[in-house]
Amino acid sequence: MVSLVLVAVAACGGQEPTTSQDRGQDQVQAQTTGGTAAAVPLSDADRAAAPGLAERFLEAANAGDAEGVAAVFAEDARFDSVGRIYPSRQDIMDRFLGPEVIEAGGRYAVTGTAWNGDRYRVDYDYDTGHGGKEVFYYEYLVRDGLIQDVIGRYS
Repeated sequence: MVSLVLVAVAACGGQEPTTSQDRGQDQVQAQTTGGTAAAVPLSDADRAAAPGLAERFLEAANAGDAEGVAAVFAEDARFDSVGRIYPSRQDIMDRFLGPEVIEAGGRYAVTGTAWNGDRYRVDYDYDTGHGGKEVFYYEYLVRDGLIQDVIGRYS
C-alpha cells in the first residue's frame, strides 16, 4: 500500500526536493548508485559547458536524434525523473528518453534558466507528442564536459 501511495505522489509531481537537506540526500543517493553528484566543486570549464550541453540536449531531443541525446550524457550518468532513477546512459536512453521522448515525438520548449548551486536549471514546457502538456525542470550537473546527473521535477 505504501508503494501505491508513493507511485501516486510521484505521478502527480507532488515531490520537489528544493531544500538543502533534500539536495544532500540526492547527492548521497547519487554517490551510492555510481553518480558523482556535487561532492566535488564544479570546475569553471564544466560551469561554462553546462548551458551548451542543455541546448544540445534540447536540439537533439526535439529533432528525434537519439544518438545526439545520448552523446551529451556520461556513460555512468544518473537521471532522477520525479523519483524514477536511471543509473546509466544506457538506462536513461533505453528506459526513459528513448521511449518517452524520442519515440513519442515529445518536444521541449525552454521557459527559463538559472543556476542552483552547481546545477544548471532549465525550466520547460513539454508537449508529450500525444496532445498532453507538462511543465517541469531539469537540473543538470556537468562533469568533464558531459551531463553526469539530472534531477527532474514537475513545476
